[in-house]
Amino acid sequence: MKILTLATTMVLLAPAALPVGAFDLRPPESRVEFVVKDNRGGFTGETREVSGTVTVRERDGGYAADVEVKVDARTIRTGATLRDAQMRSPAFLNTTAFPFITFSGTVTVGGPAPPQFKGATRGRLSIKNVTRDVEVPIEITVEGNTYTARGEVVVKFTDFGLPIPRFLIFVAEDSILIRLQVRLRPKGPSS
Repeated sequence: MKILTLATTMVLLAPAALPVGAFDLRPPESRVEFVVKDNRGGFTGETREVSGTVTVRERDGGYAADVEVKVDARTIRTGATLRDAQMRSPAFLNTTAFPFITFSGTVTVGGPAPPQFKGATRGRLSIKNVTRDVEVPIEITVEGNTYTARGEVVVKFTDFGLPIPRFLIFVAEDSILIRLQVRLRPKGPSS
């Protein structure tokens, strides 16, 4: 009986294995928000047109994942038609020439303790025709063979060559808070 109890305790205390392999992000299960503050309160833009692939693998006693994500900038909505049109214009995001905001990078985690743990995402964020290195701390939840990741990062309009939004008495701050929530499902044969 003691051996059974000891074996059960060891299994319960051992780090749980994470699902590995290729995973998809598919609309509309993921979401990205862009929060901009201004002198009158600010606004939020959001889209659920987020897609990409993530490949999770074991590495050095922990886990790592290669990440490729794209956000359809043409579908970001702020709740104001005039502001949405200005945001898509050549002066701002120029979504005709640059329809996607992209991220390419790596997520690393130490010995995770599912179902919830933290990770660090490092990579290259491209907005319009400018690419910058960013680091996004994320919280990851494992449910069966799927992942949900949440994180946020602050970037500046000016770092990406974008003008600071202004309209009449509204003047935005230079920072953009990007919040993301992505759901990863195992890559299927139809993907």
